[in-house]
Amino acid sequence: MRRAFVIELFGHEMCLLSVVQALISCKELEVNVISSDFVKANVMKSSFYPRDVRWHEIRTKEPISNKPLKNAANFKRVLTDVLGTVFSLSERDDLVFINTAECDFCHLLLRKLVEPLNASGLKVFIGIHNSFLFMSGFAAELEKDLKRYYSMPLETRFRKKGFASFLSAIMAKMVLRYRRACLRSIAASAAGHFVFGEQVITPNNSKRRLEFSAKPVDFEVVTLRRKRINEIARSDEKLIFTVTGRVDLHRRDYISVRKSFEQIDASKFQLVFLGEFADEKVRELVSNSSIRSSITTFDRRVSEEEFEHWISKTDFIIAPVSEIPPYGKFKISGNPGDALSAGIPLIIPKRYYEGNTPLGTLYYTDSESLKEKIEELIENRAFSASISNEALDRTLSIADGLERTASVCNILSDA
Repeated sequence: MRRAFVIELFGHEMCLLSVVQALISCKELEVNVISSDFVKANVMKSSFYPRDVRWHEIRTKEPISNKPLKNAANFKRVLTDVLGTVFSLSERDDLVFINTAECDFCHLLLRKLVEPLNASGLKVFIGIHNSFLFMSGFAAELEKDLKRYYSMPLETRFRKKGFASFLSAIMAKMVLRYRRACLRSIAASAAGHFVFGEQVITPNNSKRRLEFSAKPVDFEVVTLRRKRINEIARSDEKLIFTVTGRVDLHRRDYISVRKSFEQIDASKFQLVFLGEFADEKVRELVSNSSIRSSITTFDRRVSEEEFEHWISKTDFIIAPVSEIPPYGKFKISGNPGDALSAGIPLIIPKRYYEGNTPLGTLYYTDSESLKEKIEELIENRAFSASISNEALDRTLSIADGLERTASVCNILSDA
């Protein structure tokens, strides 16, 4: 039986679990996971933890920290351990999935892991979370906007280390340029790429491309969805609209969401911001809102149990993705993954999918358009039930090994 090794050293736990869930459905594959110890510790807290998969844990020097690989020497040691684990169990033409390649030491990842794997005849697939970092040749204005977006967190890191602002900006540009060059080399050497949204672009159309969900299918919630859909169709009780994720204005447009809902009868809905408040401006907007009593918020990190509780009650997930260029074509938002995982309809800006809107998805163009969509869902329960059934059927097709998973298995059988 052919073996597949899924490697995750940094994070992206839900994406990791989604890849594993899909690969398990491929009958001719034996799936192994290789992760850092802190990634495994996080995954074991999740209800999605796959207990029937062989899991190989790589020790790090700082297992509690979310940044365990602070120096090149430690990272080299970690990569040596990963490589040793793969080589001890693999044969030529086995598959290796590197879930996260976007890191500070991507040059070491290339030299110490990807190149040795390729030289041994293994088929390496690279996970792409930010496609801009793996590509070039964009229009000048778009290139400028994307560079600015990806330089900002690097600048912040340098300023925190005591560097002057002007020097931080220069260093951030240099690091970004070097990282993109390195990641393009990794992508060019791989047998294929995988992404977590069908709308995300990848570097080379001649390479094999796999598409996974950003989050595993939640079978428990999905099982209860049909009952809830029937209740939606037959009653006029209030609908629950949820925005998942950390609450800030950097990635999501909460201003338009508030504006839309303030024009609707507050007795007919409950709006849930399912994530920790991380932006004082949003907190102030919510506190001063005329519909404050219909908005549920959290002043702390939302536990997995709380998250699953509210998702099980949610009727529609809203993804108010900001105008920042990466989201959609170059980078996924977590909201679509949450919706697909639970079989819940998604309401999202039209530009995110660029016209190729999946089943069970409604799009809007501005706050007025969003308001109209919400009003239609509240007043027309037959329409709400229809969209809900579309979303559930799409998720069930993935859970049953059809659609995306079947495509993954077919592509891998020819790899």
